[in-house]
Order: sequence, then C-alpha cells, then structure tokens
Amino acid sequence: MISPSHGGGVISFQAFGEPVLKSAPVPMSGPTDPAAFVLLPYCNRIADGHAEFEGEALQLMSTLSGEPHALHGEGWISKWEVKTRSETSAELFYVHKPTNGTWPWAFEATQYYELSANRLVHRLKIQNISERQMPAGLGFHPYFPREVGDGFAAHVEGKWNVQDDLLPTLHEDGCADDYWPNDQLNSGLPLDHCFTGWNGKLTLTRKNFQICLAASEELGLLHVYAPVDAGFFCAEPVSHMPDALNRPGEPDQMQVLQPGEIFKASISYLIEKSA
Repeated sequence: MISPSHGGGVISFQAFGEPVLKSAPVPMSGPTDPAAFVLLPYCNRIADGHAEFEGEALQLMSTLSGEPHALHGEGWISKWEVKTRSETSAELFYVHKPTNGTWPWAFEATQYYELSANRLVHRLKIQNISERQMPAGLGFHPYFPREVGDGFAAHVEGKWNVQDDLLPTLHEDGCADDYWPNDQLNSGLPLDHCFTGWNGKLTLTRKNFQICLAASEELGLLHVYAPVDAGFFCAEPVSHMPDALNRPGEPDQMQVLQPGEIFKASISYLIEKSA
C-alpha cells in the first residue's frame, strides 16, 4: 500500500504474513510515519538550511519539526498525483514550484512502483525544469523492523563520522566487520552515519525470510539510521554525502543537472523464504 498524500510513501509492505517494512501508524500524523519514502532533490541534511551553489545563496526552512537543518528535500513532505495505477503498479507525479524557504529550482519528479510475486521495484526520476543549472540528489528511506538476531550484511569501505548535530566531520576507512560485526547491527551502538564504498547490495535475514535490497549504480552510499532500542532501523541508499553543498571539495557530491536534464535511480526488494 502507498499514500500519494504522504510523499507517495509506502504504508505497508508484507510477505509471508509478516512486515517487510515497519508499518505506518494509523492515522499518520507526520512525514516520518510512512514505512518508506523518497529523498529528493537532496538527501539527508543541509546545515541550518543554508548553502551556496554557483554564487547563489540557498536558505531553506526546516522540513521536520525540531530539526535545525533542512532535511531530505521536498518530496517526502508533498502530495503526489497518481498518474496510472493497477493491482501491481503505480506511477506518481510531483511538480515543485519554488516558494520562499523551499528549493529554489523548479523540477518535476516521478515515482514508479512495480510489484511481482516476490519483488518490489521502486524507481525515481527527477528533471530540472528551471532555466539554470540545478544540484540534485536522489535516495530512498525505508524503515525496517528490528529484532535481536536479525542479520544485516553489506559491503562498505568507510563512513563519515558525525558531530553532535549529525553533520559529517571526518571520513574514516573501515569495513563491514567494524560496523556490523558477525553481520548484525550492534544493538547498543546508535548509528546515523553515511557509509561509503557500498556495492549497492544489502541482505537482511529474518527468522522466516530474507530481504535482498539492490540499488542502481547511481546510489553509491548507504546511510544507516539505527537508534538504540527503537525497534527499527533505516538503511537508505543515497546518491551523495550529507551536507554536500557545503563540502564541495569532498567526494560523493550531488549531480548537476542542466535545464531539462533528467537524473534517475532505483531500488528493488527481493523477498526469499527461508529454507
């Protein structure tokens, strides 16, 4: 199930009678309630909502109550239009027109969901419809249930350390064994970090089934948000590092779209029954 009025996000996704994603509450009251939502035209945080691009100053309002930084862009807090739908697919459309405190470039975006017997594919597209260059990022923000003993396996080569306000500081090299030893998240270690060198594959092992998440090559980073004792975690395939506009000398930057140019990305969830 999806909700066009809540960012076009997923409300419920189940397999074998169990939740694949953390189900949304009923009724929903805020933008973080959906089980999964998209990130666009940027991912994660922009410090204090302020940045510059090609000499143009951006001042973005907070997109989440209590959050000092601009977070996750416009898509997740907006209503989307249903263009087509069937029992196994849906296409959603959104047009952004700049207003004070929002993203200062006009763009169009499309989400496309396609469900088959054991796979959900989620595609995302953004097009710059302004008359000047636009920075752009794409990402996906699924919430997964978290239980003791669940498996978490992903190849990474490092992560961005963060300060108290969760903005990145220094990059450190590392490997999966440093962050999720024995292919499990550390229940006592809170995470809200962007991991680099990700190969686009994540395997989550539950008691009765396995989830194989695969991301397109545009999504080369995995942001993991795992609060202690929260009963959930987020594993977010993203195209750029947090606060990228304020760190132009670092790798993993946003795309720069010319007027009319399109940027696409996708993820898929493959669900396999345990033997």
